[in-house]
Amino acid sequence: MISEPEVLLSITMLRPDEAALVQAFRDHDLPVRIARNEDLAEVVSQRTGLPGLAVIRNLSHRDAVSVARRLEILGVRVVNRPSAIEVCNDKGLQALVFDRHGVPHPLSRHAFSYEQVRSAVADTGYRAVVKPISGSWGRGVSRLLDADSLEAWIGGRESADAAGKLFPVLVQEYIDKPGYDLRVIVVGRSPVVAIQRISDHWRTNTHLGAEVKRVDITPEIADLCDRTVAVLGAGFYGVDLLADRTTGHMKVLEVNANPEFTRSALIHGVDVAGQLAAYLAGRVRAESAAIAG
Repeated sequence: MISEPEVLLSITMLRPDEAALVQAFRDHDLPVRIARNEDLAEVVSQRTGLPGLAVIRNLSHRDAVSVARRLEILGVRVVNRPSAIEVCNDKGLQALVFDRHGVPHPLSRHAFSYEQVRSAVADTGYRAVVKPISGSWGRGVSRLLDADSLEAWIGGRESADAAGKLFPVLVQEYIDKPGYDLRVIVVGRSPVVAIQRISDHWRTNTHLGAEVKRVDITPEIADLCDRTVAVLGAGFYGVDLLADRTTGHMKVLEVNANPEFTRSALIHGVDVAGQLAAYLAGRVRAESAAIAG
């Protein structure tokens, strides 16, 4: 049985982001229960009342999908839904989903062997980025701009993975960015803040030293976020956009289902935790009122 409005915050560890969410929930008069993996046994066995809603902030992709799926089966509303988390955790799935639904996205090909990597990179005219289908912070991402760099990548990869167990990988066209990309935080269906991540390096991750600057949410940014959420469903996302220096248009690079926000908030000033808490408070109370009615 679903209890009166309580939010379950599923975590791996209480980072500054999750601590900010706990405080924001309390500021909006939402009871919050913090649960690590071992705490979920009582929840899924229903020895305690089920929460009105669960927010999934597990660091492990596998744990996030597992927890979200189990709670959803029990009838708990989860943010984000397991289907959305699964897609966001796999860059290859994102490429397939975006292509199917017409969301602008860099040309991408799956490769299941070294020969397929060679073929896919050659098809881009040796302007390619090769990346693992799962990962964050730019780890394992390589830019291949000629045959020598391609063979060097294959040689290094074969020495660590001779059996090819780490396939598939994703081969994407390299987009010439104007020195930055964009991270847009989406709450529900609405973008609440957009930041440029500026760097002289072709990888513009903040963990690699990129500078952060708040920018306006333009109609183009809002449209791309709307089209992305239309595919994934309402939730809490970090949508990464690339501006193509050649065409001037933007594309959706990828979407993060567990975005960090406290460090960048010190610069852009938007209370992301408060925005999410307000959205969830309205959702939980509306659903509780419907059940009571």
